[in-house]
Amino acid sequence: MQRTEEIRLSMHEFVSALALCGYDSMARQVINEQELIKNETEFTRFIDETETKLKQKGYWDDNRESNLAKGLEDLLYLLVHSKKKVRCIQMREKQVLLIHSLNNNNALLQRIQTGEHTFSFHHSGDGFYDILRNHYGMANIEINVEDWQPIQMTDEMFDELHTTNPEILHAMKDDENQAIPLREFAGDLLKNGQEFDNISFMVSNYVKDQSEFDEVQFLLPANNYIWHLNYENVEIKKEVVLQPIPVQSYFEEIDKAMKKFLNE
Repeated sequence: MQRTEEIRLSMHEFVSALALCGYDSMARQVINEQELIKNETEFTRFIDETETKLKQKGYWDDNRESNLAKGLEDLLYLLVHSKKKVRCIQMREKQVLLIHSLNNNNALLQRIQTGEHTFSFHHSGDGFYDILRNHYGMANIEINVEDWQPIQMTDEMFDELHTTNPEILHAMKDDENQAIPLREFAGDLLKNGQEFDNISFMVSNYVKDQSEFDEVQFLLPANNYIWHLNYENVEIKKEVVLQPIPVQSYFEEIDKAMKKFLNE
C-alpha cells in the first residue's frame, strides 16, 4: 500500500472496501443513502468493477483474505469500531467532516466532498479548533458583536425560514427599517441555502448497528461571526434564540466540548 499522509477513496471505492472487509451493513447503508445501486446483481458487479481502481491506487493485496492492503483494512476497522464521533455538516459546499475518536490521544478524520472520502489521522491533544474553523470556511478572527441583541422567534416561525420564498428574505435583507442583526441574518441564511449547518456528537454501537445523538449544535456562518441557535426553551416556551458569537469564541467552546465528549 502506498505510504501517504492521506488516503483518498471515491464513494464507490469506499463502499467496496467496506464490503470486502465484511462490513456489509455499513456498505449497504451508504449505498441506500446515496442511491448508488438498485439490486443484488448490480451490487456484485459494483464490487468487481471497483477492484481495478483499488489496484491502481495500491490498495489491493491478493494475499489477504479481504484482498485489501493491510493499511486500508486497519483504517476501516478503526472507523467502524470507533464508539464516539463528531459529525460536522457544512451546507454551502455540501461538505461533511467526521471525527472518529480512537483513544484519548488520536482521532481519525474523514472528510467527504463531491463523492470523495479523504482520511487522515490527528493527534487529539492538538485540539480541533483550526480543523473546525477551516471546515466551516471561517477566518481566525474575533470581532465585537456584544452590542447586537439576540434574535428571538417562535419555533414555528423558525421552521418556516427553511421553506419560505427567498424573495421574502431578500426583502428583509434590503429593508433599512429592519434592525441590522435581522437584515444580516436574512442575508446569511440566503447564502447558506436557507439551511443551518450542524455539529452532532454521536455514540455508535457497531454490534447493534446503530448510532445515538448525544448533542446537536446548529450554526449559521456569517461575516466573521457565527449565528448560534439556542433551542433550550423550544419545548417550554416554543421559542428559539439566534445568538451572534465571534468566530474564535464559538469554536474555542466547541473545541472544549468536543474534547470533553470524546475523552469521557
